[in-house]
Amino acid sequence: MSTHIGIGFSRHTDIQQAAKEAAFQSKTNLGTPRADIALVLSTIHYNPAETTPVIREVLNNAKMIGCSSAGIILTKSIENRGIAVLTIASDEMKFGIGLGEHMDTAETSEAGTKLAQSCLADFGQHGRHVFVFFVDSRLKNLSPFLKSIQEVMGNVFPVVGAGSCDDFHFKDTFQIHQDQILKNSAVGLIMGGHMSVGVGSRHGWKPLGKPRVISESSGNIIKSIDGKWACSIYEEYFGEEAKGLRRGRLGQMAILYPLGIFIEGSKEYLLRNAVDIQQDGSIVCQGDIPQGAEVHLMIGSKDSCKEAAMEAAQEAQHNLLGKPPQLVIVFESMARLKLLGRTAFGEVLKIREVFGLKVPVIGMYANGEICPLQSTERFKRPLVQNESIVILAVT
Repeated sequence: MSTHIGIGFSRHTDIQQAAKEAAFQSKTNLGTPRADIALVLSTIHYNPAETTPVIREVLNNAKMIGCSSAGIILTKSIENRGIAVLTIASDEMKFGIGLGEHMDTAETSEAGTKLAQSCLADFGQHGRHVFVFFVDSRLKNLSPFLKSIQEVMGNVFPVVGAGSCDDFHFKDTFQIHQDQILKNSAVGLIMGGHMSVGVGSRHGWKPLGKPRVISESSGNIIKSIDGKWACSIYEEYFGEEAKGLRRGRLGQMAILYPLGIFIEGSKEYLLRNAVDIQQDGSIVCQGDIPQGAEVHLMIGSKDSCKEAAMEAAQEAQHNLLGKPPQLVIVFESMARLKLLGRTAFGEVLKIREVFGLKVPVIGMYANGEICPLQSTERFKRPLVQNESIVILAVT
């Protein structure tokens, strides 16, 4: 049978009809009755409690994970509303899925360990190539969660992921594992067997002004910058517009102007969104912040985003060592969609220029991406990143 790939999509206004259309289209394009794995990406216009049973029935209860997204990336379009279903059937590839629950009440590191171990148990004794996961992006610090995954999988094992989201509302995100609809959880997929993967990531954001120094930080909280309360970095640039940050009204400013952390030995800045501002002006970020590091406010442009998409695709292609991909999966920050607007599909065109126009593309807009950070080291560890585009090419 070798490997078959099917992608289906529907934006039908009837929830169950949309699920049925996307699943049947994916199954038809798959070209074989059996689906070994299904990935479901959905905007929040569709209640997963209604769509999931329909998709499961159409796909004969194939292994399935998925999540909510701010938008869906397809080979020929960008969609702000709809359901996408990716199916794979293969005699060569192997798949294992799992979940980690209750991340709002349990230690996030414990959830990461459970997620990785459950995926490994389902995967069995095969050669592993990549770990893909979706996690609730409302969790304020994903670094301990990711670290625990790495401890199980290996520090240099390829790990990519995305924060499930709901287009800047930050309340209706969900994750899917088989028949379960989850919140405050993570779902994952190991892919392996006779296959190859190439991973590439970039962001394209550029630093504004002179560097400042993080004078005090603790975990994912920046307490002061250049000896001043941390949030002053926004007030110095934006004046009155930024006053509301101290009252917790982050809005889009903190997302469209992330913090760029200079990491010694890295080729790109590590980007961090501010997810909360505390009463003392401390900035809460999605991942750990090293004390003493240089920090900038960062800014992106439409041209720099498209260039970054092309460079990420070229890196993924290079990592395939000359093998042509059968599928390209994209995890991209929802901030890039806001910035690019109607020109967002230009990034997909750049990706297709690199891989060829016949390669199917599917992806999502996320709140937080997990990817290997470009560095001068031979081995690149995955880190929590914001505002980036991550490309996983599979062959």
